[in-house]
Amino acid sequence: VLCFATSSFVAQGRVFVQAPVMPTKEEVAKHSTEDDCWVIIGDEAFDCTRYLANHPGGKRIILEYAGKDASHDFDIAHNRKVIKKYGLKFGTVTNMGKVS
Repeated sequence: VLCFATSSFVAQGRVFVQAPVMPTKEEVAKHSTEDDCWVIIGDEAFDCTRYLANHPGGKRIILEYAGKDASHDFDIAHNRKVIKKYGLKFGTVTNMGKVS
């Protein structure tokens, strides 16, 4: 299951879901703490806050990239498929959308 940040509103008793919100690099940079940790990998932003405690390499390495683009160093150590396999699949990582 992929989760994307979306916005919704109610009008005339009906719920409307708008297209996914595309975070900017500036928005991602605001999420740079242990309690609110987003990283950019490729062209997508991921909320990794709930994954920090589960990362086999420890949370410190993810926190080094909190609010930043981690693509280069992520790709050195991982196949991108691990995001889905160990994070998205278990709900500990949330895809926040493509970075605009």
